[in-house]
Amino acid sequence: MHSAPRLALHQTHFFLRNVRTRMPFRYGVATLTSVPILHLVAELEVEGSGQATGVAADILPPKWFDKDPAKRYQDNVDDLLWAANRAAVLFAALSRQPRSLFALWREASAALLAEGDQRGLNHLTSNHGVSLLERALIDGLGKALKQSYHTLLKHNALGVDLGQLHPELRGIEPSQCIAPQPLGALYIRHTVGLADPIRSAEIPAAERLDDGLPQSLEEYLQTQQLSYFKIKVSGVLEADLERLRAIATLLDSAGTEYHLSLDGNEQYKEMEGFLELVHRIETDPALARFWASTLYIEQPLERSLALEPALAAGIRATSTRKPLLIDESDGDLDSFRRAIDLGYLGVSAKNCKGLIKAVANQGLGRHFSASLGRPFFLTGEDLMNLPVVPLQQDLAQLAALGVTHAERNGHHYVRGLDHLSSAERQACTRVHPALYAPLGHSLALDIRQGRIDLSSLQCPGLGVGMEVDTASMIPLEDWRFESLA
Repeated sequence: MHSAPRLALHQTHFFLRNVRTRMPFRYGVATLTSVPILHLVAELEVEGSGQATGVAADILPPKWFDKDPAKRYQDNVDDLLWAANRAAVLFAALSRQPRSLFALWREASAALLAEGDQRGLNHLTSNHGVSLLERALIDGLGKALKQSYHTLLKHNALGVDLGQLHPELRGIEPSQCIAPQPLGALYIRHTVGLADPIRSAEIPAAERLDDGLPQSLEEYLQTQQLSYFKIKVSGVLEADLERLRAIATLLDSAGTEYHLSLDGNEQYKEMEGFLELVHRIETDPALARFWASTLYIEQPLERSLALEPALAAGIRATSTRKPLLIDESDGDLDSFRRAIDLGYLGVSAKNCKGLIKAVANQGLGRHFSASLGRPFFLTGEDLMNLPVVPLQQDLAQLAALGVTHAERNGHHYVRGLDHLSSAERQACTRVHPALYAPLGHSLALDIRQGRIDLSSLQCPGLGVGMEVDTASMIPLEDWRFESLA
């Protein structure tokens, strides 16, 4: 194992930026119309390389990290802000004795999970605070060392010991869990949300946006030549089937090859109901090509049940038809390992759940693919990642892991880069000219033949490569939840 530089976290600063959607995003039990992006700026010192500044950011959405019906959206945000603040305090306190990023991450994670447990928080919520600090420190470390994220992993500058996380990975280096070279491009897997229009003719005249971006799935097919899709289902059998037939008819009529995933979004409390949906899809002639084009199925079971051993038979029965993966149930370091024992084949990689964790999950997938003879895998999923920081850091992670297609269409729900300051948009034009294209006076993802160019993300740090305009944001201490309205 390569020696890793020690680092110390000196100061952290939090800022928020409110964003309104161009159209509602309905997923699971929530509908998103406005959301804050939490930005973290971390000032750190890297042994032998001096001081550096790292950044990280994420949206704070309703009812994804915690779907407790007794909690309001404001409660969800308050919990996530608490986790971020406590993570900053813990990382700073522990780094008074400088250590490798991995060692710091391990100790801070354990401490924050324990504190979160005392507050009654689930581990997705608590780990989100840890993941923000993890990302900011990785970004700062890469800038200090003048290395891209892929290079940091290749030479293990983070000091990761995968054997500490999973005994199956003893002696395995991070370089053995990533792509030999970072991906230069990635296919967009376009999400079709539960409230999204399928055909342009369905959109009432009063709801037409006419803002320079497609609105219906039909328009996206025509303008971006998409070939990967993610379809959400609601758990209401006949309504889901009717909607799937409408989507299948449109995709079939395009006359080109397509691939898709189905997202259950925890809408089922038992496997029988979901197996009925699978059976109906399998036996419906109108859905024959649609089903043949389905790559995998994402988290149909509610998270409190998804890893129950008593449900293993139904999980295995479904995975023999199409591979099942966990997403919201991936709250702990060993979640994927436990899921494999029950018959799941995949797990989602999301930066909000942790980068080192995803690298370890990739290692587990490769280990069990070789030992069990079945294809275990990681996927790229996205809860409306937005430019600049959340989107580009997530893409940098996927490029390093070698994930070739990903759910990546926050631009569908938020108009391009309109939410950024003019200084940030100008920087995007200058630093990432192949990733973004002009959209009126703004910018949007440049999607060509269903793909985006990732080459500019191989910059020092975690894929941002430009200054973030915190002066255009609201300091956390001045932000109020009511401002979202």
